[in-house]
Amino acid sequence: MLINLSLTMKSGQTPEFVWSEKDGNFSRLVGGKLCEIWHDGELHFTKGFEDYVMELLRKDDDLEKIYEKINTDEVMNNAIKKYRGLRITKSDPWETTVSFICSVNNNIKRIRKNVQSLMVNGNVMTPQEISDADINHARLGFREKFLKKTSEAIMGGHSIEEIKNMNYDTALAHLTKLHGIGDKVANCVLLFGYGFLESFPIDTWIRKIMVKNYFEGKKTNDKKIREFAQARWGKYAGYANQYLFCYARGL
Repeated sequence: MLINLSLTMKSGQTPEFVWSEKDGNFSRLVGGKLCEIWHDGELHFTKGFEDYVMELLRKDDDLEKIYEKINTDEVMNNAIKKYRGLRITKSDPWETTVSFICSVNNNIKRIRKNVQSLMVNGNVMTPQEISDADINHARLGFREKFLKKTSEAIMGGHSIEEIKNMNYDTALAHLTKLHGIGDKVANCVLLFGYGFLESFPIDTWIRKIMVKNYFEGKKTNDKKIREFAQARWGKYAGYANQYLFCYARGL
């Protein structure tokens, strides 16, 4: 499997917030047991976790074929060359939702600290636990209200489990009904939590690189940027997004 493990796990996707890393070894508790992943020319992981790791790293994604689809211009070609082996990950939908609610107007370092503060025994607190608990210790600021209200809505019957059976547009509309989940957060959750590879999250980095390279520097709105991206890169727009995100950040 073609993979740059370090880049994949530390590229602003859910694993950056819920996994720990030391000397290229990534670890977390899964079902109360320690799961470790590392790469030394070959991918290795703790025995018994093959299915879990393969789903996380989307083993069935053929990067070479994806590159053929998204390598449409010089900017993307340069990004692919620089970040070859970067994979989209697929994490638990709820921990992904919590992670990206915490990401609103936030930086990577602080997002990680916020999310880690909401983890108990290796797991992100459930909607019920977040609804019932005092989570002031996490220092979420205004995001605490978002997380509380979203958790309460889910406990009240706004199911996120059924999203996996929806099409992209329906799923996006369903998610953005939740408090604090706007277009960008919803697209991150769909991409990294549910595997909607056509998702195209737009943050400051993506907006900047898209406007500069695909809109001749002319200001435009996020809706037009997403429509352009999904028309250009189709069902792999999410992969194009992640490569552009890393390229814009200069990782």
